[in-house]
Amino acid sequence: MKFPRCIAILLILALMITGCSTPTPATVVTEAPAEAVAATEIVEEPTSAPDSNEAPAEEKDPITLTVFAAASLTESFTELGAQFEAANPHIKVVLSFAGSQQVAQQLIENAPADVFASANMKYMDAVIESGRVSPDSYQIFARNGLVVIYPKDNPGGMRTLSDLANSDLKLVLAAAEVPVGQYTENFLDKAVENPAYGPTFKDDVLKNVVSYEDNVKSVATKVSLGEADAGIVYLTDITAPVAEKVDSISIPEEVNVIATYPIAPVADSAYPEEAQMFVDFVLSAEGQATLASFNFLPAPDKSSSASGGSFTVTDALEREITFEKVPQKIVLAGKALFMVADAIYLFPEAGQNIAALGPTKQGSGNFIPMIDPTFADKISLESEAGAEEIAAAQPDCVIMKSSNAEKLGTPLEELGIPVVYLDFETPDQYQRDLKTLGQLFQNPKRAEELAAYYQEKADAISTTVSSLSDDQKLRTLILYYSDKDGEVAFNVPPMSWIQTILVETAGGLPVWQDANPSKGWTKVNLEQIAAWNPDVILIVSYFNPADEVIAKLKEDAQWQALDAMKSDKVYAFAKDVYSWDQPDTRWILGLTWTASTLYPDLFPGLDISELAKAFYQDLYGMDETSFQENIQPLIQE
Repeated sequence: MKFPRCIAILLILALMITGCSTPTPATVVTEAPAEAVAATEIVEEPTSAPDSNEAPAEEKDPITLTVFAAASLTESFTELGAQFEAANPHIKVVLSFAGSQQVAQQLIENAPADVFASANMKYMDAVIESGRVSPDSYQIFARNGLVVIYPKDNPGGMRTLSDLANSDLKLVLAAAEVPVGQYTENFLDKAVENPAYGPTFKDDVLKNVVSYEDNVKSVATKVSLGEADAGIVYLTDITAPVAEKVDSISIPEEVNVIATYPIAPVADSAYPEEAQMFVDFVLSAEGQATLASFNFLPAPDKSSSASGGSFTVTDALEREITFEKVPQKIVLAGKALFMVADAIYLFPEAGQNIAALGPTKQGSGNFIPMIDPTFADKISLESEAGAEEIAAAQPDCVIMKSSNAEKLGTPLEELGIPVVYLDFETPDQYQRDLKTLGQLFQNPKRAEELAAYYQEKADAISTTVSSLSDDQKLRTLILYYSDKDGEVAFNVPPMSWIQTILVETAGGLPVWQDANPSKGWTKVNLEQIAAWNPDVILIVSYFNPADEVIAKLKEDAQWQALDAMKSDKVYAFAKDVYSWDQPDTRWILGLTWTASTLYPDLFPGLDISELAKAFYQDLYGMDETSFQENIQPLIQE
């Protein structure tokens, strides 16, 4: 269609005027004239802007939220902080990163903060003890694993995990007081248990350390810069910039150590509501997804069971105790504690989860400090500690022998503290109670491994002695020697006790079968011992050197008349830190020693020291040096 010439000229002039004018910014009309509203049909536009007649939303006062966090959280929490600020524009998140031990110390010294996130429970516990964090407020929000890194040009020739032990390798690690440093120690302890690395692996690796750093980021930095041939860091420390400069060697699951990260609002935060909001955000699906993008593993209480984290433990009294999350602060208490403690420490989680414990000594021996480098940091309870003293440690759970239930367990439960009872008195109870600990620590695999270890060793002994006829079986007597209050006494155990079970399983015939109807050791006199006149006598002495006891007996004319003494078959029961006859983890050593002592021809070439070394390596991850220093000098066979 053609426009008339005059109209076309007018249109062109109009366009020229519009194009030359200055653009006017869009404005929001907050109130229209009444007549305009009345005269105009209002059409709603699809817009997210507030209605022009609606009052503006009330603006919140700006605040600053200070978060103290472990150095290994630097990248992930920087991202989480930005996301939290985007969702809450009035909040500015200030992040302070350092080794967990450093930020914890700052909090203990009253540095102002609103949220604390640690790389382990040890430093969260320290802050809780200082009063800066409420004991019920923390939650585990993530887990992390270890990995070996080395420069891309690989000056140390790293190919496998075993190469960490190569001579002349320059290795950098985090210091022992840093969580990743402690986890590295734990990894090395586990590695020496594995034949793939050998018993000297830990010692050989530590010889290569050229520096210990005060946080994990320093380890990653030094390796990235080529100042070391290798280092051990968290999986999450291989960030994009680091990955450009290093390669890595994974640590197999069976020897790796999984770190747990707790988070909590600071109790005296100036902004408690916002501090809890930040904690909740980290625990939310969005927060967890962000952590996963930085290679963090999900928290155990998020995946440990189908019921959303809660799980149930069945204890020695056949009670079912439900936990909402894996206990992070466990207290060991009650009588006869050392035997239960030794069993609990068969689980690698024990060292970091036990916050307090009663005496673990028998005589002058104390095993737990030999295997727990954090033993000195734990709360020490008296043997007679009551419910209130135990409750002061603020435990998530208390473990004790069931014999303590009435006097100590019930008062604790009345205070709302969960109590798990164990026995660990017989081989059958070992199978049952190990399963309970597997439930409690959420580590059923370890429980199954331990149960199989004991069962296989015991079955091997039973199979070996099964060839003996009744006539070939030796009449055997176990005697516990004591001189309490200066009165010398010999005692025999009940038939249900582990001492009797060891003799029977080892192929011996217990001569005291009808002599002890009681529930404890029963005193017997020399006349009764002479009447039994056993083929073999095994002397147990918990508080005196058993060989000295036997030396005195050999000088006694009445003892000299016994067949066992005449044939030189009176033996001091084997021991190291503790005697091997007891319902302690060492009972399997006691069983093997008893069988080989009664029937040496069936166990030719058995080396008790080598047997003990393998036991401590297999079950406690004790390396060669620790064994030689702590255990070997104590072995009496």
